[in-house]
Amino acid sequence: MKVLHLVSRYRWTGCAEPAVNLCRFLAAAGVDSRLCCVPGGSLEREARELGTLLAPATALGRNYTPWGILSAARRLARYVASEGIDLLHAHTSHDHWLAGLSTRLSASPAVPLVRTHHETRRIRTGRVWRRIFNEYTAANVAVSLASREFLTGSGAIRPEKIRTIYGGLDFSRFRVREAAPDVRAAWGVPPEAKLVAHLSHIGPDRRQKVMLEAFSLLAEEIPRMWLIFLGQGNRDTVHHLKRRVASGSLGHRIRFSRDFAEKALPWPNQIAAADLVAVLAVGSEGSSRGVMEAMALAKPVIGSGLGVIPELLEEGKTGWIVDPNEPSQVAGAIRQALTDQAKSLRLGSAASVAVRTRFRCERQAQETLELYREIVRQADRSLPAAGSR
Repeated sequence: MKVLHLVSRYRWTGCAEPAVNLCRFLAAAGVDSRLCCVPGGSLEREARELGTLLAPATALGRNYTPWGILSAARRLARYVASEGIDLLHAHTSHDHWLAGLSTRLSASPAVPLVRTHHETRRIRTGRVWRRIFNEYTAANVAVSLASREFLTGSGAIRPEKIRTIYGGLDFSRFRVREAAPDVRAAWGVPPEAKLVAHLSHIGPDRRQKVMLEAFSLLAEEIPRMWLIFLGQGNRDTVHHLKRRVASGSLGHRIRFSRDFAEKALPWPNQIAAADLVAVLAVGSEGSSRGVMEAMALAKPVIGSGLGVIPELLEEGKTGWIVDPNEPSQVAGAIRQALTDQAKSLRLGSAASVAVRTRFRCERQAQETLELYREIVRQADRSLPAAGSR
């Protein structure tokens, strides 16, 4: 089976890593799995370093001129026909409608189209998009039950046109490096500190302000507690957050991991350096990979009751679930996690077992392959028999 994955991105952010991992693990399962992305960026570089088969099938840059759109769609249709591609898999809205258009322009029978909806904070529900989702697309993939309910509840996608397949981690790559430098020393955090990590891209909807308020509620009660904002962010949002930190009295106990990027600290080691991880918003890739990463390293996790997170964490068994808009609830969970070390160790250990059992890239690839085979069988049955009219 030949599958072409389309990702209209050039940076290694958002859905890029999940899409590349799926492409790689499908290839490991015997699929001729190829990736087409916007060239010249960190996505292409990382994908190549990971051994992904890159295919310049069409131009995925966002050229919205009529000629640019038609040219990209026709080029994609020609590539699909010449290479004998059996199935297209889109990962963003741009490449989704472009792939849908290419199937309409194809001179040969249209190959089936699959779309994974990584970003579920909004969905287009207009007549054209409903047609693309339900008529041009063989199957839409949601990364969680919450995502599926949102997509169907919006009226954009019919229930029978959507399948839930959870994301996964590549555990062969995601592990602590023993020879890595002392992360806490690099950050200037005392070794005896109780370090809480707020793991998220720094953005206006990621609740860094809620974490700051929760931290301030506990600062006097737990004087050894420190806070690190673990993740990148756009310049304006980071600047605003830093100004807020500087205006208070706790700035000496707060760090931003992005300030130490030049030290090239391995990402798993940065998570492992924390005593507790809080994830108060679902990331743009939809599967909340940050929660899975913290769970994999046996870290006690405080997660928001939003999106996929309650499907990853089980309250009282593998972590804490809180209202991410209530600083007092967040503070209460932090207090319990930092003061009841036995419970934190127990929950962290259970979380590691759960994520390594349920959320592996190998399992995601196998479920996706089963969906592909089902779709291709249906497509074969729908074709007219040889010699028929």
